[in-house]
Amino acid sequence: MSVGYDNEAINHNLVLDLPFTEGTGPVARDVSKSRYPFDLTGAPTYDFSLASGLGVMDFVAVNPDFLEAAIADVPDLDFTTEDFSIAAWINPDTLVGGLELYCHGQDSVTGYSIRVLANGSVVFSSNQGGAQQQVISAVGTVVINTWQLIGISRSGTLVEIFKNELETSYVAQPVIVNPLTSARKVLIGVYDDENTDPWSQYIGRVRAWLNRALTKADYQHIWNTERHWYGV
Repeated sequence: MSVGYDNEAINHNLVLDLPFTEGTGPVARDVSKSRYPFDLTGAPTYDFSLASGLGVMDFVAVNPDFLEAAIADVPDLDFTTEDFSIAAWINPDTLVGGLELYCHGQDSVTGYSIRVLANGSVVFSSNQGGAQQQVISAVGTVVINTWQLIGISRSGTLVEIFKNELETSYVAQPVIVNPLTSARKVLIGVYDDENTDPWSQYIGRVRAWLNRALTKADYQHIWNTERHWYGV
């Protein structure tokens, strides 16, 4: 007997799940209970070239391409004091200039973001008026032309960054301060100004969990369950 979507333990507390199965149209649909719509901006395209047939989104940086959800449409993603997790499968073809994976705020102003630096470090930022704390993974965490699972788990004042099934090492681990607000649009593939650090090439299934900091065991479950979909 198969386990239904809502009964699968890893799906508990999901407030965003973008599997990119549409194949066409101007909107990518969230399949979690939240059912959030993300508008395709620029010209991101659905790609079904994986042997598994799984859909992913292909972004061209020079356009730039990105996905956008208005703040009014995504209330469950307005994380401030809560524990939360965000994860995505990624396969960039360059790291030059840095790449924004997930943005729900502005640097040193509001909200939070996840970006990849040109040296392959993953950076999680928490922002308040005039202040910012960043958790930065080791150089070379992200590599190009390879599918990898990247995730962050925030629990209280700490953030862990995961690649595939393991937590990464850090340049620094500051005490995380809550964003005063997260009252900005949600962007996948570009910074808040819709121009800076555009993503280049593939992003796979994007997910977020509210009131849940995924553990190493949770990431191991995702990795072992899904890695074959991405040919790794």
